[in-house]
Amino acid sequence: MQFLQASDLIPLSPSARAQLVLETIDSVKVPRKVRSELHLAYKISTVLTPALPDFIQHQIQIDAAQGTVLERIAQSNAIAAECDQFSNQFINSVPGLVRSKAEREAAPSNLYEMAGADLFTVSNSISRKLSTAMGSLWERIADISPYSISPERDFHLKITGVDSIIMSHGSGLPTFVQIKTQRNTLTGSQSNRSKTELKLHDNRLFAAAFCTGGSWTFSGSGIRRVCGADFWELLGLDYETLESHVKQMILKIQTAYMDTGRVTEGVRK
Repeated sequence: MQFLQASDLIPLSPSARAQLVLETIDSVKVPRKVRSELHLAYKISTVLTPALPDFIQHQIQIDAAQGTVLERIAQSNAIAAECDQFSNQFINSVPGLVRSKAEREAAPSNLYEMAGADLFTVSNSISRKLSTAMGSLWERIADISPYSISPERDFHLKITGVDSIIMSHGSGLPTFVQIKTQRNTLTGSQSNRSKTELKLHDNRLFAAAFCTGGSWTFSGSGIRRVCGADFWELLGLDYETLESHVKQMILKIQTAYMDTGRVTEGVRK
């Protein structure tokens, strides 16, 4: 079996890294117990894992040489930039997320639409879409840290069920992480799927970005769970700073619609 070294990957662009990994994975033998839809994820992680400690250490060295992003003001600015980019994109996309009143009356998709409760309908639609869209934001914020790798951003590869690969506090073994917004994000069937995906990896972690949502709906045996500050401190990121920027982001989105009248326009049309 052929393994990659960090020195093979560091000089390359993300696209070139992806090509090299995909050229290497044919030598990986997948155990029979691994489901067919997870074969590619297994092969990619098997080939990549030996290279990850040195790859992340290289990121840490570059970060230190540039004046670490983990310094409080620097990380605050980086988190704010990600939140601003997300909120601006979401604000621009929402007009297309809400169906017209005629469409809602002709074919109601929920009880609010059936009852003609237009304010609830529009608010429900926007908040639901926002909750879904924010899932990718946590991955982007995690990738601010030099202790983290985003498979999609850094390698242009998708490892099913893995949002981030981290080395806790910049040391130890690479850990494959699935990040959800809150503790009860997953349904029962989704929880079973997440367990199967994470158990491909010897070192795995299930994380909730915030300790909200009541009790955990993920209960994977042998898979550690963390939420809120306990997760973000593994990356050297300050939870209170993150929480503050996320609150501002959500209120910015709400204010934008109230100020521009887009919510009330959605109700009237």
